[in-house]
Amino acid sequence: MDELPEVFKPLASLIEGPETIEQAALLSVALLAIPDLQKILRQRRQHVVVTLNERDRISYTDMAPHLKVKPERVSGIARGHSRSPRTKGAAAPTEPDAS
Repeated sequence: MDELPEVFKPLASLIEGPETIEQAALLSVALLAIPDLQKILRQRRQHVVVTLNERDRISYTDMAPHLKVKPERVSGIARGHSRSPRTKGAAAPTEPDAS
């Protein structure tokens, strides 16, 4: 099994230990929550970038290497633009039909 990236180590209990139905259920819940997690992380990143620019006067050019993107992308993050396609009004993913 692949090792979890460091930032996700607090979730290790979801993939460690004996294989149980409870573990499978928790993994399903976690997988379904990923879009919500991505939204929260995008919003927080935008807030941090805007705050660093306005409060600390750190330019997008100076932030870019730390974020491993170009300054234009940092500007897009500050404006709330996302590179990942998001469909407005898209239904939340559902569990497959058990029939």
